[in-house]
Amino acid sequence: MTKEKRKFKISANMVLNIFVGAFTLYLIYYFCTSEDGLIDLFSTPGSFIPLWLIIAVVVYDFNIIIDSVVTLLFIRTQFPHFKFIDAMKVAFVGVFFSAVTPSSTGGQPMQLYLFSKMNVSVGFSSACMTQKFLIYQIVTALYSVFSIILRPQYFESAFTNFWSTAFVFMGLAFQLSVMAGFVVLSFCKRITSKILQFVDWIMHKMKFIKNPDKKIASIRQEVEGFHKYNKIIMKNKKLLIASYILIFFQVLCVMAAPYFIYISFGMPEIASANGQPVGSFFDFVCIQSFVVFTSNLVPLPGASGGAELAFTMYFSQFFIVGAVNKIKPAILLWRFSSYYGPLIITAPFSYLTKNKKGEDERKKIIEEQVLINDEESVAEVTAENFAQDTNI
Repeated sequence: MTKEKRKFKISANMVLNIFVGAFTLYLIYYFCTSEDGLIDLFSTPGSFIPLWLIIAVVVYDFNIIIDSVVTLLFIRTQFPHFKFIDAMKVAFVGVFFSAVTPSSTGGQPMQLYLFSKMNVSVGFSSACMTQKFLIYQIVTALYSVFSIILRPQYFESAFTNFWSTAFVFMGLAFQLSVMAGFVVLSFCKRITSKILQFVDWIMHKMKFIKNPDKKIASIRQEVEGFHKYNKIIMKNKKLLIASYILIFFQVLCVMAAPYFIYISFGMPEIASANGQPVGSFFDFVCIQSFVVFTSNLVPLPGASGGAELAFTMYFSQFFIVGAVNKIKPAILLWRFSSYYGPLIITAPFSYLTKNKKGEDERKKIIEEQVLINDEESVAEVTAENFAQDTNI
């Protein structure tokens, strides 16, 4: 008996992925072939030191190792036999699906699904991942706030016109609102209950999910477990202190990559020879924090376009000195070290989210977790979309 052939469907996610892929290829082509691009850089002997690029890649990727350690600490509070290699798998899956989904919305649901395959309870893993994400957002926000206080001149340099100013402030507002949203969902049971009532109403009104009463009951049960485990985690002061310290260094690894690219081009010597101020490691960490919160405003996978624009807005003064202009290759190498490289490294681990027993169970788990954890979208992240639209 032959199986009926599956009809090919063009979904919104597929169209978005094609657009982002084409746009990304165009940006790579532009930064390579345009004047003062990467090809021009490599054609000039002695203008680039590859070792510093390797260091930039290693330092950035080390943040994934730290993320794995933090995950391990959280999960072992209830599952003492949880292995570091499993925490690494979860971290790699999170990096990959965050990179290929709009606003990084796909990372956490897929991590929760992988936890379920590792026999870690959904409510507990949801609480752990949410608290870890919340700490990451708090630390990142603190980096931004202190950077504005300590290096206001670099922050003000982006205010060239109304649109750039609006772009900066909207990015900062978005980062703070995401953090506030997770705080509300984590600790305000009354508001969470109201959200669930709204979800319940949507389910019955739109009728896009079978057995809505059963589904909402299951979600309520998971949310109860989520809040219960949140309370347990918040009482573990040693865990929280260790997490804040580790995530401080994790964010530092993320912020440090542009500085090593700056050194790789020999820009400190060029700036000094032209009587221009030389950027320090601390300067670059502060400026990169501005780049991060500004580019977060762009809802495309990897903040494509927005990340490059933000980097140009803040770092041009360091990569354009006199007649020397290296901003284009700097952008491309930064994106390679912080986005394209990690995406390539973590892509093979997406296979871990394949369900050998069938897609129905996988789809069910992800739909439930999206409803709990992602207030922006109810049905964007499903197993079928990931399997079809990202071609994994």
